[in-house]
Amino acid sequence: MTTDRLALEGGAPALAEPPREGWQQITEVEKKAVLELMDQGILSVASGGVIRALEEEFSAFIGRRYGLACCNGTSTLHSAYVAAGVGPGTEVIVPAYTWHATVTPVLHASATPVFAEIDPRTLCLDPDDVERRITSRTRAICVVQVWGNVPDMDRFRALADRYGLILIEDASHAHGAAWRDRKVGSFGDIACFSMQGAKAVSGGELGMAVTDRPELFDRMLLVGHFGRIEKGQAGPTFPGIGDMSLGSKYRAHPYAAAIARCHLARLPELNRRRTRNYALLNDILRQVPGIRVVDPLPGAQRGGYLEFKFVVDERTLGITREQLAKACQAENAPVKVDRYSALNFTYGLLHLAPLYNAFDRTQLGGCYWDPQRPELARGLGYKPGDLPITEDLCTRMVGTPAFTDVPERVVEQVGLAIRKVALHADRVAHLLPQSRAA
Repeated sequence: MTTDRLALEGGAPALAEPPREGWQQITEVEKKAVLELMDQGILSVASGGVIRALEEEFSAFIGRRYGLACCNGTSTLHSAYVAAGVGPGTEVIVPAYTWHATVTPVLHASATPVFAEIDPRTLCLDPDDVERRITSRTRAICVVQVWGNVPDMDRFRALADRYGLILIEDASHAHGAAWRDRKVGSFGDIACFSMQGAKAVSGGELGMAVTDRPELFDRMLLVGHFGRIEKGQAGPTFPGIGDMSLGSKYRAHPYAAAIARCHLARLPELNRRRTRNYALLNDILRQVPGIRVVDPLPGAQRGGYLEFKFVVDERTLGITREQLAKACQAENAPVKVDRYSALNFTYGLLHLAPLYNAFDRTQLGGCYWDPQRPELARGLGYKPGDLPITEDLCTRMVGTPAFTDVPERVVEQVGLAIRKVALHADRVAHLLPQSRAA
């Protein structure tokens, strides 16, 4: 039961203690799956066994013909870009609001990333802005379903088909999400899923690429899977190449695959709980002046999530998002400034990162710049104001954990705590000095 007196003023916090997450990634089920492999003496698997089982189960879940397990999500993206024919002289359209590993594998392919705006409704790529940036050099579009949000995937599929481009989905946050009853990951020519850390389906360190096209599967196989080419090709793409690969070793660890299979079985329940909890928060905050909730588009079913996000209008609210977060934390509500917006050049606003504007990549050995356009390796030329929508949103978002096994009454208390702080923002402004700390 909240009161009007803020915890910052000595009032009782809206929550007696911070929420405790009851959903455990490691249960007895995961332990048993790994121990069974240990008991069999299995430490590494090139193909088959638990690796194949995960590939088949996950690709069937998404609705694709082929699945390729890799050591992490970044390696799936590198494999996808190479398979798509991304290379010198080509460009890939990407969002600036994403984890940096969506973009850096483009450099590994000696190509150039082109940053596009995001849609304020979804926080994902804006298809209209993407179309404006397509040129004769564009080879692929990479759509990121950030925080489990789903853009109009039919629009992106139509764009790719109209211009003869490869559509890649970075669905690292969106396990189990859907657009018009089709799973995210089934729209792209290739879709890539991170299964790292706290992802909805995790192996600790793991990734999965899915596709319907055998030649793309085989190209990804060739990039990083020594020992699978000759017997594991989906089609007769590389006859006579033997058992070689291009040298990268992107194999998944069998223990990671075993854990991920357990998580995949629990994914529908995780998504059901997170969807309900996000909706509870949104319903409480929907009419609060200065806070905009992020609802799914009509036809979209979110999944995975990783975190829940809200957009703050500081002028309407009368305090900064940092002040809002600190006041909510005093109420024991776990609200933080969006980590993708902290301008640390690994999560958000990537178009302004020194790597793309103030660092000479021609100093490096290897393939991290386009030999056809070496001037771009010294700076892509982005500056503040080039992506005004993305830059604005990146200064206005806050978030909470993606509550899974947390009582609904506690989730409601979190929402009420945020509302309490927002409705008494004038008092927060007097109690907390303004800051822009991340």
